[in-house]
Amino acid sequence: MSDPIRHISFDLDGTLINSFAIMQEAWEAATEKLRINCGFAEYRRYVGLPFPRILELLGLSNFEMELNELYFAHTRRLYDRIDQIDGASGLLDWCREQGFGTSIITSKPRANSELIIERIGFSVDALVCGDDLTRGKPDPMAARIVCEQTGATPAEMLYVGDMIFDFQFALNAGMRFVMLAPDGGAPLPRNLLNHVDRIGTLAAVRDHVG
Repeated sequence: MSDPIRHISFDLDGTLINSFAIMQEAWEAATEKLRINCGFAEYRRYVGLPFPRILELLGLSNFEMELNELYFAHTRRLYDRIDQIDGASGLLDWCREQGFGTSIITSKPRANSELIIERIGFSVDALVCGDDLTRGKPDPMAARIVCEQTGATPAEMLYVGDMIFDFQFALNAGMRFVMLAPDGGAPLPRNLLNHVDRIGTLAAVRDHVG
């Protein structure tokens, strides 16, 4: 029998916040300035992985320093245009009222994440960001940090994300997982044998914790 869920952890981009339009604007501005031919659709396929790993997969590691500075500086300038996903604040409030621990685990830099979280008003027990880690998703390092900070165990945790890398991360960490997939969500690999629970709205997370 599974341990009862005591802690609910969330991805940030595409799960708690609507940020892809800002990410696209920042990516296109950065690549245009550097005269790099790589569209946002290619970049978006890997969102959720650490930024250096995304650039490696795109063959852009030689531009890592310049892209890191241009891209994240641009998104910081536009942070006040980022809104929460419908129901995000309400779900976090409900988690607190019901006694669940909460956390956000994101590949975003801490400076960007804290600006957004503070402006929107999210309140969680732990925040782990990409630059807090030497090994990002799907490595389970971030989950171990949350466990150390909150006293939860992976078997007691549910992770909510929107990408296949979020699922791989939860699987590697030993957490349960549910994918936020409005309109079907991100496609999953055809050879994936594991069942992935999908929900269309954040409010449906409540059904997964009883």
